[in-house]
Amino acid sequence: MNNIIKYGSISAIPLYNCSAHTPEEWSQKDGVQRPIVGIIEMTYGIVVNLLYIPMISVMMEKEQFKMSCFKIMTFLTIIDIFALTVNSIITGFLSYHGAVYCTYPNFIYISGMAGLGLWCCSCIIAMSLVTNRLLDLICPSVGAFFFDGNRTFLVLTLPVIYGLYFVFFTTPIAFSSKYLTWFFDPLIFEGKQSEYSNFPHFFNNIMVVAFTCCLYMVFCCALGAKLKNVDAGSAAQKTSTQIFFQSAMICAVNQVASVIYVSMNFIDVPFWLIVLGHVLWELGHGAPAFIYMNFNRTLRNGVLRKLGLKKSKVNASTAHHSGRTNVSTIH
Repeated sequence: MNNIIKYGSISAIPLYNCSAHTPEEWSQKDGVQRPIVGIIEMTYGIVVNLLYIPMISVMMEKEQFKMSCFKIMTFLTIIDIFALTVNSIITGFLSYHGAVYCTYPNFIYISGMAGLGLWCCSCIIAMSLVTNRLLDLICPSVGAFFFDGNRTFLVLTLPVIYGLYFVFFTTPIAFSSKYLTWFFDPLIFEGKQSEYSNFPHFFNNIMVVAFTCCLYMVFCCALGAKLKNVDAGSAAQKTSTQIFFQSAMICAVNQVASVIYVSMNFIDVPFWLIVLGHVLWELGHGAPAFIYMNFNRTLRNGVLRKLGLKKSKVNASTAHHSGRTNVSTIH
């Protein structure tokens, strides 16, 4: 964004000047039409976003939303919806048409800024969520100091500021249908890859995501210690085991996607690895919808109720318990 302000328009930015060819010529030169992949990606993004809508409605019900973890989860879900719009729906559209950066330069540049900012913002929200749950488990008084009441919204301004930093002050990502993903290098000029480097993104993907995964492991260990005297095979122990595997799965998806995206912007990697990185980015924002529906009773019952498939309402104690175990620790 700072370069748009500096040069007056996207097309005037020297490193993003597409004047050498027409948009159609750029597509024919570097693009590959992928209609089947495009339809699959758009369908995935639309379906998951539609699934998220009733979930947000349930999260914002008074009984749930009074808890800090649900406030964080609601915000994270909204970010996931916008992120899926970029990495799945818009990506599917561009793949379908065989687009490259210079096919739709303004649209892709702005989408790339948004996609990058949303990813980095979601990383900090995920860190905030696990910190909230960890403090609630091992040091409730500190957790209350930071997250009680409307203080949660104050905490959530930090990931917003963090995400906006990437939008305004760092190199955006640009799409290429040839590789089915988004690179920092828009692939306009040969030999200038280093000029598009985004080291803040490198820091985010290596440090922030790794630190969040470490927090998840600490949380799981603390929860295990809390339940060590619980009988084997009990509901509490099963819940603990579920939390561990859910946390491990989400951390693995985000960490592998992060490492792949960092690697492919600095070194040549196989095409299949590039595609895997993009798929994991999509899953990182979409998988929580399926995890919530499978493992969280409060959200599952609430969504079924919203859809008219379940009449009974979860009582307050059940919602409270679910919010402090299943829901609050699976992202």
